[in-house]
Amino acid sequence: MLICGWQKDRVEELVANKLRTALLRLSMDNNLLEEIRLYHNEKNKHVIVQLSNLEAEINFLKKKVQAIEADIQTGKGKPYHREMLDEMNQELQMKTAEYETLAQGVKEIDVTDEYIASVKYDIKTFISLLDDEVPNPQMLHQLAGKFISKLFIQRETKKLYLTIQFKIDGVEVYEKTIVTEW
Repeated sequence: MLICGWQKDRVEELVANKLRTALLRLSMDNNLLEEIRLYHNEKNKHVIVQLSNLEAEINFLKKKVQAIEADIQTGKGKPYHREMLDEMNQELQMKTAEYETLAQGVKEIDVTDEYIASVKYDIKTFISLLDDEVPNPQMLHQLAGKFISKLFIQRETKKLYLTIQFKIDGVEVYEKTIVTEW
C-alpha cells in the first residue's frame, strides 16, 4: 500500500525506529523527569526572565526607598525627597502587583513518581511489542497513540515529522518533534 507515494511498511518502520530510539532515551534513569522539567522551563523561559528582572527592579526600589527614608529620618532629606519617596512607593506597588500576576501564570510542574512509572511501563510494553516476532498491530497502534500527537510526511522535502507528547490530566508536560529524512 502506498501513502503519499511512499510505502506504508516503510513509513511504519521509520516511525517505529524513531519512536523506539526517542522513548528508550527518555526512559533511561531519570531522563523522562528531567526532560519534562527542561521542557517546562523552556516553555516558560520568557516569563521566568521577566520575573527575574522584576524581582531585581523591586529589590533595587526597596533599597532606594529605605535609603531615602533613612535620610528623611536623620534630617539629611531634601524637600523633594518626600515626593520622590511617594513616586517610588507607587512604582514599587505596581511592580509588585505585576510580579504577582506573572508568578501566578507560571505553575510548578507536578510530576508524580506514579506518572513516571506508568509512562516507563507503557514505553517498555511498546518496545517489547515492537520487538515481538508476531506483531500485535492493534496494541501497537493503541500504545503509539499515547505517545504520538502528530505525524506529518512532507513529500516535496522527503521529510517525516513525528511529534511525541506527554500529558498529565490533559495538560501538556512534554513535546518534542523528531524530523527525519525519508
